Amino acid sequence: MNLTFAEDFTSTDQLDSELIGTPDSGMYWNRGVHPILTINNLLSILPNATFTFTAWDEETTYGKFETSRKKSDVVTYKSATYLSLLGTNLNKIPGTDTTYWLETNINSLRVRAFVWSVEDNFKTALSLHRKLEENQYIYNVGETLQTLSNDYSGWVFEPKGSDYIKIRINQMSLQADTDEEVSLYVINQGILQTTLTLNPSNGLLEFEDIGYTITGKGRFLFVFDSQDVYSENAFNDPLRYDSFVCYPVNGTGDSAAEATYSNVSSGNGLSFNISTYLDSGVYLTNNQIDFSKFMQCQFEYDFIRMALHNANSRSNINERTLTDESSLSLLSVESLNTDMYTVARKYKEEKQAAINTINKTFDKFLKKPQGMEVIRKTI
Repeated sequence: MNLTFAEDFTSTDQLDSELIGTPDSGMYWNRGVHPILTINNLLSILPNATFTFTAWDEETTYGKFETSRKKSDVVTYKSATYLSLLGTNLNKIPGTDTTYWLETNINSLRVRAFVWSVEDNFKTALSLHRKLEENQYIYNVGETLQTLSNDYSGWVFEPKGSDYIKIRINQMSLQADTDEEVSLYVINQGILQTTLTLNPSNGLLEFEDIGYTITGKGRFLFVFDSQDVYSENAFNDPLRYDSFVCYPVNGTGDSAAEATYSNVSSGNGLSFNISTYLDSGVYLTNNQIDFSKFMQCQFEYDFIRMALHNANSRSNINERTLTDESSLSLLSVESLNTDMYTVARKYKEEKQAAINTINKTFDKFLKKPQGMEVIRKTI
C-alpha cells in the first residue's frame, strides 16, 4: 500500500499485516498529522456494526475484495477471517494459499472502509473521475449509389491520450443497398477484437444502437466487406476532434484482420455517433504514490470532520479527548480556518500542489493551445 498505519501504542487492537506493512511511499496515515489522529481514536469514531461473513466454500469463485468491496469476498475459515486478494479465486485454501487470501479482522475492515472513502474524496477533490469530453455525430448523407473498391471499407479511430481516453460507439448506420445483415469487424493491431452486426435499411441513413467501447492503444478499425452503398465524396479532417483521430480506410487481403489498409478521403456509407470520456484509472494506477502527501492530508481532514460531527452518532467524547466545548471549538477551527496553519490550510495547500502536478502531467494531448479556435463540422 502507498500509505499504511504505524504502531502508536494507543490501541490493543491489531490491524492486518497489509494495513501496518511498510508503506511504498514511506508515509503513514497517522504520522505527521494532527495528534488527535490515533488508531484508538479512529476506531472509536468509525461505525461499530456487527459483521457476519459466510464460511469459505471450495466451490465458490471469489473476487478481489479491494476491487469488488463486497462482503461476499470476505470469508471465515477455522475461526479466522480472510479477504480475497485476487479475482477468480477458486478452491484456494485460506491460511494456506497466502497469494489469494489475507487474514484480517473486523477492525481492519472498518479501517479499510474509511480509507476507501478517503480515496474517493481524493479523486473528487482533484476531479480525477470519469468526465465526458465530447459527443459527435460523424456522417454524410449519401444519395449516390457507389460500388466500393478493394476488399474492405471502413473507418479508423485513434484515442488521443492513449489509455486516458475511452471511445464509446453509441450508434452506427451503414447506407448499404441491402436490408440483409452486414458483419462489421473491429480490429486492433492486426487482431480481430469482435464482430458486430449492422442492419442496413436499403440505403437510408438510420442509426442503430451499438454500445461498444474502445479500450486500449493503437488504431481501431471498423471495417466491412466492400459492397454497394449510398455515399457522397467528402473531405475529412482527421484532427478536427479534441479527443480522438478518425479517418476512412479501405483494405485488400484474405481476411479483415490480415488486410493491408490505406487512408482515403472519400465516404463509404458508414456513419457514427460516438462519445469520448476521460478515464483517470490508468493515470492513478501509474502515479497515485506521487500524490501520497495530499492523500494523507485528505485522510487527516476527513478524520477531523468526522470526529467533529460525530457522524456515526456514537457517544465517544472520552475516546476523542473532547471533554468540553472549547475542545470542540478548536477542532472546528482546524477544519475551517485557513489563515493559521491548521489542518484546513495544509489540506488547501497540498490540494493546490496536487492540482499543479496534474496540470503538468495529465491529459497533455487533449489540451488545446490557448487562442486556437476549434471549428467543428460533419462530413
